[in-house]
Parts: sequence; C-alpha cells; structure tokens
Amino acid sequence: MGSIARRRRPSPTRARNWSRSAPTSFVPRWLPWWPRRRSCGTTASSVSVRGVAVGTSPKVAFTTLGCRLNQAESDQMAEELYGHGLRPWEAQGSPDVVVINTCTVTREATKASRMAIRRAARDHPGARLVVIGCYAVSDPDEIAAIDGVDLVLDNNDKERIADVLGDRAETAPLLQLGMRGRTAIPTVERVRANLKVQTGCDEFCTFCIIPKTRGPLRSMDEDSLVAEARARVATGAREIVLTGVHLGKYTYDSGGDERSLIRLFSRLLDIDGLWRIRLSSILSRHLTDEVIDLIAKEPRMCRYLHVPLQSGDDEVLRAMNRPYDIEEYVDSMERAKAAIPGLATATDIIVGFPGESEEAFERTLDVVGRIRYSKLHVFRYSARPDTPAAGMDDVVPPHVKKERSKRLIELGNQIRRGFLEDHLHHPLEVLVEDERSIDGNAVCSGQTGDYVRVWFEGEGLLGSEVRVRGREIRSDGIRGAEMLEVIRR
Repeated sequence: MGSIARRRRPSPTRARNWSRSAPTSFVPRWLPWWPRRRSCGTTASSVSVRGVAVGTSPKVAFTTLGCRLNQAESDQMAEELYGHGLRPWEAQGSPDVVVINTCTVTREATKASRMAIRRAARDHPGARLVVIGCYAVSDPDEIAAIDGVDLVLDNNDKERIADVLGDRAETAPLLQLGMRGRTAIPTVERVRANLKVQTGCDEFCTFCIIPKTRGPLRSMDEDSLVAEARARVATGAREIVLTGVHLGKYTYDSGGDERSLIRLFSRLLDIDGLWRIRLSSILSRHLTDEVIDLIAKEPRMCRYLHVPLQSGDDEVLRAMNRPYDIEEYVDSMERAKAAIPGLATATDIIVGFPGESEEAFERTLDVVGRIRYSKLHVFRYSARPDTPAAGMDDVVPPHVKKERSKRLIELGNQIRRGFLEDHLHHPLEVLVEDERSIDGNAVCSGQTGDYVRVWFEGEGLLGSEVRVRGREIRSDGIRGAEMLEVIRR
C-alpha cells in the first residue's frame, strides 16, 4: 500500500460557555505530509512505520511535560506501543515516531509544550510527530499549524494509542500494527513508578482549564490497578506513586466513597516487594482521619503530603471556587502534622489572582509560615482561555505578581533550608533511583520517604534501599552523603 497524504479534517466546534458538561467531542487531526517513500508491507505479526525499512523495529521517543499523571500516561502509551513491536529510542540515531505529551495548566506550560514540539520537529525531521495531552485538547489548531506535526490527539486517545496510530479507517495509517500478544509486552522499568488511579475533575475552579481538557471524573478499576502495580514491582519498582487529577475522589464517579482509597491502599500493601506507597497530591478535605491514621501507622506509607493551598485568603479562595476555606485547610494540616511524626508537606500557591490585595497576599504568607511546608510550588497567575477568571476585573499588574512571587519563594526557601538542615542530624533511608558517572566517580541518587533528593558515591545499588548520612545541603536536596549500609536489595 503506497503512502497517501492525509486530508485535514474540519476543526471541531468548541463550546465557549463554562459548564459542568463533558468536553466537546474531539476529532483527531490527521495532518497532510509529503510521502517520503513507499510504505512497508505488513503481516499479522509485524509492525512498521511508513518510511522504515522492512524487518526493522521502529523506534519511538516520548517527551512528557507537566504532572505525574502525564508521566504515568506516557509510560502506559509506551508499553502499548512496545506491545505492538515498537522499541524505545535510546538517543542514538533518530526515532521513527516522536510522541509529545503536553501540558497547558499555565501559560508557561503551554510555551514549554510549543517549544518541545518545535524542537522535536527540528531535531528529528524524518520522524512522525504525534502531539497529545492537555495542550492538544485546548489548542489543536495552533498545534496543527506547527510545521512538522503529523497528528494531534485528544487525552482520551492515550488509552488506545496503538489503535489510533494504526487506524485503518483513514486512507493510510501512521503505523502498520501487527496483532497484539505475539510477543511479551515489556514494562517501562522504574524504581519509583507512577500508577494512574483517576483522571478528570468536577470542581471547576475558576482559574483552571483541566476540567475542559481532562473531562469528568473517571476512576480506574481497582483490580486492574492492583495487577498493574504487581507488574511494576515484578520489573523492579519499589515505590508506587498514586497519581490523578483528584485522588481523593477515587471511585466517587461510580458511587464509591472516601473508603475506596483506603481499600486500594490495603490491597497495594499486600504486594510482596513493594516498599513504599506515595500520594502525589490530595485536597485537604480528603485528609480524613482514616487516611491520616494509615500514614501514621504504616511504615510503607511515605510521610509526605502535597496538599494544594492556592491562596491563604478566604475571599480569594471563594473567587477561585476552591472547595475549602482557610480554617478547614489549616485544621486538616495541623491534624495531619500532629498525628504523623516527621511529616513533610508541600503545596501549590497562585500569586496575583484577580482581586488579590496586598492584605490577601500577606495572609498567604502567614499561612505558609504557620504550616511551614517543606516545599512550595509558586505560580504567577496566568489567564487560561475559556475560564471564568480570565474575564475577571481587578487584574493584578505583572510587576506586582513578580514581586509577590519573589517574596513567597524567598520565604519558602528559608523554611526549606531549615527542613533540610534537620536531615543532617540523623541517618537517612534512601531508595536509589539513579546511578551515573560524574567526573569519573560513580554517583547514586534517590529519594527519602519525605521526598528529599540525596546524592552519594556508590555503584551497583540501583533499586536498593540504603542508609546514608548527609553532609551538605543544596536547594535541590542533600549532596556528598556518606553511605552507611545497605538496608535491602
């Protein structure tokens, strides 16, 4: 079958009103490209990319931007394509397919996604370039106009990436895919693996575009999650990070309740060889007594909680349509810190939201000083298209946002330095995630349970848990640690 140029499909009509309905149906963009050479033939058990020699396994490269959920989905897409005969690109030569998994949660994230797309088109002009993710949902026409892009896909296509790329309903598929199951499907190997538990959101915060790009709440099947976690552990994962847009609402979409997350924890904790479970992010209202008690009593639950604040002012929170007030938030955080010894906390904060006064910002500083987070993620407000906040009055000037961001980051760095200094006073348990040669020395790095990155000299320790003593703090963690002993391999 010869290569046939794609016909550009009409742009989908997009609803401009802000509603709680599911996103407008998305039509994948099959973009025209000039035929490079004749396509390969294929049999039931073969795979080919148009333009790749017969008998050669096509190579696929992934670039992932944004959240841990995106990272988890990239791993799942990779495994799906590996199962159809593609192999990972290892930075030698050029890939045959490049998948860019994009983010658009902020203006900076959108800019970074565009840069990644253009870089891939420039660096790998012979590859088929596939763009997917939240930016691809919010601005498909903008992406389609970028030279070199072959295909723009919706977030929902991540779960059927091989079928979409091999869609024979089109005049010519991007990939010719063989029958799945003829070869073993390799798992992306990571010591710390992300497990996609849930996606979608029904909160509709006024600044956030995610309900539009991710759609309504959707939870993964519990049995499937446990099976996936077992597979990750079987290929070397020792820590599982539960990821989702709205972790605390796992199974709410199917009639479940807050106990559903506890039940999932208990089943994951039954997996032999799984040393740690970590929550990626959770709202304060879902820090129930059961969740707090489990983290406090179960040593395999990481003593680290990322709980978004966004603002320390109730009026700003109401304007954001956040589902809590400051009293409720602080109470949840103080209960957790009182019950869980050594708990580390992190948060997200938006500065310069429309209507944020100096007094409101000062209240945010007060909350940060009270909770004393181990890490702050500070974002200057940027209007996202088709969100209520984009049309709000009383816009905070850019120079004020910049100044407030600087003050908040300085406070966060001051608190973090004290947090890291405390780690120099006692041995640390580190899960080794990386080994490499730096200036001729073998250097390992990994994370503590409370999410501190530690570097130390050593080799042959990947996937091990070791005990080290810290020596020097840096903004990104602890360096020059002394290895004391191997706890387990």
